[in-house]
Amino acid sequence: MAKGLILERAGASLSELRDLATVSHPDAEPSATGGHPVDSEKLREIQGTVRRVAQQAGYPDPLGGSAQGFDRPCGTALLSLMDIVPADAAEEGVWSFLTLVLVPEIGPWRFPAMAEERLIGQPRNVLRRTWWRAWALGPDLSRAPEGCEPLGEDESVQIMERPSLGGNRRTAGALQAAIWRAELGGLATPRSELMRELARRLRAVKSHIALDSLDDESLARLLDGLCAEAMKSTG
Repeated sequence: MAKGLILERAGASLSELRDLATVSHPDAEPSATGGHPVDSEKLREIQGTVRRVAQQAGYPDPLGGSAQGFDRPCGTALLSLMDIVPADAAEEGVWSFLTLVLVPEIGPWRFPAMAEERLIGQPRNVLRRTWWRAWALGPDLSRAPEGCEPLGEDESVQIMERPSLGGNRRTAGALQAAIWRAELGGLATPRSELMRELARRLRAVKSHIALDSLDDESLARLLDGLCAEAMKSTG
C-alpha cells in the first residue's frame, strides 16, 4: 500500500495531498500484536492536532531555519494522543497509515525531497521519529533546565538512531541529562560534537557494563566521567 501511494502522488501539491486525506483505507488492518482498531473520532483528533502543529510552524510555507518548531510539539502531541505502547509504535503500518492516509501533506512539507524513508512507516518516518523522541526523552521535547537548550536534531539523532540507546527510556533520559549537566558546567566544544562522542563512548562501555544494573546515581556518575573524557578528546 505505502509504496503504491507514494508513486501515485508523485508531483502532487501540498493542497492536492491534503484533499486526499481520509480516516480509512481498504488495505488498513489491525497490528499483528493485537489491540483494538482506532475509531474515526480519535483519528480525526490526531489529524487535526498534527495539522495545527504544522500550521503553527508555518505550514504551508517552507519551514526554513530549525525544524524543531514542528518536530518537538508534534512528538509531544502524538505521545499524548496516541494510546499505544512501544510494541505498537514499532509497527511500520501504524506510521505509514498516519503519514500517507491521515495527513498526507505533512511528510512532503516537512521533508520536501520526498525521501521514501520519511513517508513509509520505518524508523526515520516523519511522525514516527517524533513519537519515539517524546517517549524516550520527553514528554515535553521543548523542556530544558534553566541555562540549557532542548536537544537539537543532530543530538537527538545520536541517541534515537542507536536502538541500544534510544530504545531504552532510562538510558536515553540519562544521556540527555548528562549533556545538560555538561552544558551548565561550561562547554569547550560544540554540544552536538560532545553528544556524538559521548554516544560513541557509551556504546563501547555497554559491551562490558550492564547499564540497567546501575542505580541512577551510578549511571549519572558514569556518564559524567564519559562526558569529561569526550570533552578532552573533542576540545
